[in-house]
Amino acid sequence: MESKYRTTTALVLIFVFLLSCPLMAGEGGGGETGEDGDSNAMTYITIGLVVVVGGLFFLDILAGPSGEAVIADTVPDQIIETGINWDEAFPEEELITLAVSVFPGEEGSGNTVLFINVLNDLAGDNIAVYNDPLDLGTDSAVQQATMAHEYFGVNYLIFQLEDSETLRYGIASPDSVLWTSTDQSDNSMLVIAENVLQSGVF
Repeated sequence: MESKYRTTTALVLIFVFLLSCPLMAGEGGGGETGEDGDSNAMTYITIGLVVVVGGLFFLDILAGPSGEAVIADTVPDQIIETGINWDEAFPEEELITLAVSVFPGEEGSGNTVLFINVLNDLAGDNIAVYNDPLDLGTDSAVQQATMAHEYFGVNYLIFQLEDSETLRYGIASPDSVLWTSTDQSDNSMLVIAENVLQSGVF
């Protein structure tokens, strides 16, 4: 309703202005100075009328279908400081990479591939196992772990201890041997892989 009234008011003002133009033009004095004054007065009246009518139409543009002015929400979203360090609350898990040195013996290569497959099935999302057995020579476990880290980027090297009487496995880093198992002669590859993953090193 208010929008309708504003439009009607604007039209009435325009109509009154058109009717008054001849009258104001007819008045006039008897000299050049009077004509200049009338011209200036007409100019001011015209400017004032244009401003009023323009303002009314501008309000109509801003008004919505219901006649209420549409005002943009310019208040920015406020950032609420909770005091919680979310990086510490939900730290990203660092990916741990493992490699397996080729097991000794005639069936060592096949057993190593089987062991890697079982490790891959049991390892969690934060552990990645290098798919190929690594043949790093006859150096110590720590030296082999160092080479594995430098050339393949793995964190830990799993190896089988060369012992004719027992079947034991170990985990080495470039710094030291971190863990060795008990005798695994009677265990399957599944149990051996579980023991390695539950060693507490990873």
